[in-house]
Amino acid sequence: MADKVTDRNQIFSKPLPEILDDIQEAAADARQAAEDARHAGEKAAEEVMKRLRKLFLKMAKDITEALDEPKS
Repeated sequence: MADKVTDRNQIFSKPLPEILDDIQEAAADARQAAEDARHAGEKAAEEVMKRLRKLFLKMAKDITEALDEPKS
């Protein structure tokens, strides 16, 4: 029974320091991925805010022009 477990899980054949190194490496990769995702989200939010600002300024200009037009 113990042989089946060892055959299926290669992790049991690695020494503990190697396993810990693999875990640290995976954790570093996960942290980097999270940081990249955060930067991408911030960039996307900045782009949305630029579009909203542009739309708001156009709306304000259109409203101002409409209010300035003489009524006939």
